Amino acid sequence: MAPTVERVFAEAALGVLAAMDPQETNPSRVQHGEWAAMLNANEGRTDLDLLLLAWLDEVLYQAQTKSRWMLSADVHITQDEQGARLRAMVAYVSANDMVRGVEVKAVSSHELTLQALQAGETLPGRDEKMPSLVGPAWYADVLLDV
Repeated sequence: MAPTVERVFAEAALGVLAAMDPQETNPSRVQHGEWAAMLNANEGRTDLDLLLLAWLDEVLYQAQTKSRWMLSADVHITQDEQGARLRAMVAYVSANDMVRGVEVKAVSSHELTLQALQAGETLPGRDEKMPSLVGPAWYADVLLDV
């Protein structure tokens, strides 16, 4: 849950990485860079849920292929008739310094949820251990392929 759609994108990315149960073995120098995800209107849908999938795929790509483990992200989203774009200023460390308990292979579009809760709207928790979410807020839920 996050107060803005941009913040929920950043939190979802951190959640994907946290699902790998990382343990930092050798702290490395924090670096900064710009990462992006785009959906072109000429190639199909440009919904925010698909942009979320593209962004999470980018975060996994950076970790697994470029050895960049995201620590934080300042996300900016734009949408127009040409498509949807996400640009993020990211702080990261070397992924080679992270020992993972689980490897996430992909983010699934199955049961993907990206939802804005209006003021006072409640989303019940899935079980008694999970609290209800009360708006205004954004909420995302994704399934991971491990």
